[in-house]
Parts: sequence; structure tokens; C-alpha cells
Amino acid sequence: MLRSVRVFTNCVDEEQRAQLERALAHFHAAQGVIRIEPCGDTDVPVSVERLNVTRFFAQAAVSDPQIVVTGRRLSDNWFTHAEQRRAVISVADWTIAFVNEQGETPLGAPDANILTSLALTTLLAIAGCNDLDVLHETVGCLFDLCLHKPDRALKMRAAYICSRCATRLAAQGVSSVERDAISAVLDRVRALLLGRRPQATAPQTDDAEDEAFVRDTPPPDGVHLPPRLIEACVTGRLTVLVGSGMSLQKDVAVKYPPKLGWSSLPSWGEVPRRLANAVAYYAGRSVEPRQTVTLEELLADMDFFRRALGETVYYPRAILDLFSPHVISPGRANRLLFKMPVQWVLTTNYDFVLQYAAPPGTPVFTWREARQAREYLAAVSAHRPLLKLHGCASRPDTVVLTGLEYERLRQNEEYLSLLRFVFDSQAILFLGFGLSDPLDLDLAMRQARYAGAAEGEKFALLHRDCSAQVREKFPQVQVITYPDHSSVPAIIAQLVRAARQRQQP
Repeated sequence: MLRSVRVFTNCVDEEQRAQLERALAHFHAAQGVIRIEPCGDTDVPVSVERLNVTRFFAQAAVSDPQIVVTGRRLSDNWFTHAEQRRAVISVADWTIAFVNEQGETPLGAPDANILTSLALTTLLAIAGCNDLDVLHETVGCLFDLCLHKPDRALKMRAAYICSRCATRLAAQGVSSVERDAISAVLDRVRALLLGRRPQATAPQTDDAEDEAFVRDTPPPDGVHLPPRLIEACVTGRLTVLVGSGMSLQKDVAVKYPPKLGWSSLPSWGEVPRRLANAVAYYAGRSVEPRQTVTLEELLADMDFFRRALGETVYYPRAILDLFSPHVISPGRANRLLFKMPVQWVLTTNYDFVLQYAAPPGTPVFTWREARQAREYLAAVSAHRPLLKLHGCASRPDTVVLTGLEYERLRQNEEYLSLLRFVFDSQAILFLGFGLSDPLDLDLAMRQARYAGAAEGEKFALLHRDCSAQVREKFPQVQVITYPDHSSVPAIIAQLVRAARQRQQP
């Protein structure tokens, strides 16, 4: 059900109004669960040219959530306040949040500032909470108090909802779907502060064409789906694990900024070269990536690039550059994945292709929210979640790309518990692994071994050229081969049809 929040303005100048309009556009483009409805200008109590906070909240109570955005400073010098279902945002003096930042303030900072305030006050107004009862010490959470105003920049760069606040919101009646919607808004805050404006519009798709493809496209010659794979799909025991090859399908179209000169997402083999370009661009150093053969060599090289770029300096920006192009089309194979009656969609990819292929409202989790992902699945069945096992490019602090980062991930018990649950209780279908990068499948299987998970059935859809290698390395995986990568959508359509036919009475 769509939640509506009313927003009024007071004493905002032309520039501030434009910033607010952009922030609202980002807010609504990020999610479709909460709608902020502009309701025009309003009067507020003023003392010495400032909005008088005490008198503002002494006004008659409101039954529906509402926010006032003002160009005035607040009487107590805060950026926001919320009590019961009313909130106020000041868009004055936002630059003080970035006073300790080195270099120029990000171009998207004004929009990110208002977007952060909208996310915070929207949740507080929906929950009917008083901010002083919820705000806490600075940890990078949306609900940081930020007594030291420059700490607000940390809040915007980290931009997440900590587990303590998530629990409190749930107790106040905020649904997990509403919280996920605000988390999607926070994804945009992080992207804006990393110097990239997030994609404002979703790719246009024609579901009728996809349904016709599922109905009418014959299976490729020589491709046979194992009956146990179909059975797992029909009975809700199938989880799909998606690798980088699915983002490299020919009909996946992306657009990078012209300065980067790339036209497609990178394969594993291309990542070192692109990171070397990032070192040259950001750090002014010339580095020639070596030809890696083993998984250990590749991860060691990733560690080198992470250090060369600076873990908290240019590395996050390089990750965003590599894996965050605008998605023009997510490709038919990725869209059809979400027509399969699967329990989970997991991916080791950092990019946004699957997010744009998924139906609107699909919740997205990273390994950091492994526990919350399991809780969501137990409580909600309407929207199957997308879990990004190795992080998301919009949150570089979650990206697991280097040897050090994989080692840290191995220590995360909630993540390992999730893998054990999935690999032991579900049949797994690997898609997009081994298409061009055999190390991609190595990583996925290694993570399962570390978690102690090895019992569930495993299937892999692979090009025939690499099937023998995978069979030799992973004899427990049942391999389904195909002759050409363009066959993948037809094979997924075949599985969708087979599952639907079995489900018919």
C-alpha cells in the first residue's frame, strides 16, 4: 500500500526550491512505496528571523505525516526536528556539514543533504517518533545526532539504518517494506556524495514481449533440463545464483560517462586493467597489471589496487566508476529470472543490472544485511529478495573484491549462516558463471565451502566450451550445457514454461 507524506515549504529561495525538487525526484525514482506530496507554501512561527521550534511543535497535532521545508535557520540551530507526525527541515547552512572535507564539495552535496533530511524526517513522521528519543551517537547511521555538524557528512557517506534503529522503527509500526524503500533512497545519497548522479529513470521494458517470448520460443537444440531442477523450481526450493556473465549478455546495454571510454561492464579479466586506469587518473601513477592465472593471484592484485587508490580516498570512487554505469537495458535473460518461481535471487555482481531487471519494490540486501534478509524472507513472501553476496557498487564499503575483503567476509558469522541455510536447504542454479571468467565460479564455491555448506543439489548452466573444466573441478555440480551465449534467454524461458505447466491443476 502506498504511504503518503505531505510536504510544505516556507521561505525557500529559487535555488533551494530547485534543490528540493531534485531531491524529491531522486526520492520517488528510488522507490515506489512512499510518496511525498508537495502542498505549497505555509506560515511558521518566527523569532529573530529563525523558525521557532518550540512554538512550531506547540501547534495542534496532525493525524497524517507532514514535513515543512524552510529556508530559515531553526531556533536551536539543528538541521531537522520531528515530533509525533510533524517534522521540519532547514535547508540553510548545509555547507557546514562539509567544512572538514578535503578538496571541493561534491556537486551532488546539496541534493544529498536534502535527500538525507527527507529520508530521516519521513521515517520519524511515519513512526510518530520524537527525534530526541531515537537519535544517537555518530556511527554513520541515518539517525546519528551529529552534535558536531561536520559529522553529518559521515552520516551521508555511510547512509544506512543500523540494526538498533531498524528494531525501534519496527516496534513503532514501520514495515520492512517502508524501511527498504528509505534504504533505496539512501543508496542515492551515497551515489551523489561519490560524485555521480544516480540513474533518474528506469529502463523501459515491455512485459508483454517477454511473456510472448516465454510462450513461443522453442528450447535450443540439445538442451535438456534435469527433472530434479524443474521439481525444485516448482516446489519453491530453487535459488538462483547469478554471476558476471549475466551482466555481459549481448542485449545488456549500459552507458558510462564519456571520460571513462567504456561501453560494457567488465569481465573479471578486465577489472585489473580498469583499476590500473583508475590509479593513473586519480593517483597519477602508471601501473601495468599482470596476467593472473590463479584466484589467489587475482585477489592479491586487487589488494594492491585497493592500497594504491587509498581505501577511503579514491578506491570507493573507482568502484563506483567501474560498476555503476547507467543501465539502458538489463537484457531479457535477467528480466526472465524474476519470472521463475524461485525462493531467492543471489548474485556476486556489484552492478545494478539485476536491480533494474527486478520488478518494482524488490528489496535489495547486501551481505551486511544477511540476518535481515533471512528475517524478511520469513516474514514476507510477496517480493522475493535480491541478495548481493559481495556487496553493491553504490555502497563501496560493502564491496568484496580483494583478498583482504574476502578474508573479512569469512569472519562474518551472519553471512556464513545465511550461506549454510541457502546451500543446505535449497537447490542452487548457477547462471552466468564460467561464461568468460572461471574464477567467478571458484569464488562462489569457495564461499560455500567456508560456510560449511555442501548438501543441497547444485546445477550450472554453462557454455559447452568450459563445461568439462567445471565438471572436473566441481563434480558435485550437475552441468547443463548450451552452444551459444545467446541461447540463455530461451533456456530460462524453457524453465519458466516447465514450472508453470507443472503448477497448473
